[in-house]
Amino acid sequence: MDNKNSLYPSVEKFYSTRMLTTEQMVHDRELAEQYLSILKQAAVKNSPLYVDGDFVSHGVTMCCANPIGGILITGINPSFNPHFPYGGYYTFRDAIQNGKSYWKNKREQLFGNDNSLIEKTAYLDLFPYSESNQNKFQDEIDTNVKCFQVSVLEITLSEIERLSPKLIIAANKQTSYYWGIKKDSTWLGYNLQVVDKSQQPDFLMEKDIRLYQIVGGSGYKDANDRIGQDKYPTTKGGTSNLLGAYFIDYALYDNRHRQKYSQRFLTPHIVREFYNWIE
Repeated sequence: MDNKNSLYPSVEKFYSTRMLTTEQMVHDRELAEQYLSILKQAAVKNSPLYVDGDFVSHGVTMCCANPIGGILITGINPSFNPHFPYGGYYTFRDAIQNGKSYWKNKREQLFGNDNSLIEKTAYLDLFPYSESNQNKFQDEIDTNVKCFQVSVLEITLSEIERLSPKLIIAANKQTSYYWGIKKDSTWLGYNLQVVDKSQQPDFLMEKDIRLYQIVGGSGYKDANDRIGQDKYPTTKGGTSNLLGAYFIDYALYDNRHRQKYSQRFLTPHIVREFYNWIE
């Protein structure tokens, strides 16, 4: 991997063509360097994760300039883009305006043409390393070395806490698992409590939205492969910035899901109404 260092794109170059703040650039550069440092350790030939040409050689692909205190969409990891074989950077707004398929669907489903809400939305992959086959990626990091997952998630957890979203929308089942939908999973250490239907806003009453609220920390069960809020306090005093935030367990993508799961399908109107209700 060392001989490829010069091929990895720089955050500075990305920001040089955009009217974004120096403060944002410095933060994103430091964040990318932390993620890249872990990847470099995993990419040596005697590492359990090393497979020539696999995700360990793809660099970091990361959303930049994420806004604080709004909506957070989380994925598990980005797909590999052959046009950017050594990673790259993007903003959520640019990605959904210029991207295809996945991002096009996300815009249509969640925001429509509501640019004011888009400006409040951050995107974060829990693992910002490119691999198109998510099951393959998950199998490799599960089977080969769990300390890799811990190291990456400690960085991601710190960034989640910095972003302090009021509403989190999980973009797939795998990311929901790490957040703690299943009680035997304490990776990020959040205690998600189901919001009773009687406590949900009126516009959700006819829907079957899987809605949770973060009510505290769940702790961790296995020191070897869990991080948890009490093991890795990310804010002063170890108290999460996300207390009270709402979490939607959501993994629906296209019109096939719209027809099959019509009562669970989010729309721009619902997202806007729900965000206003939280505010």
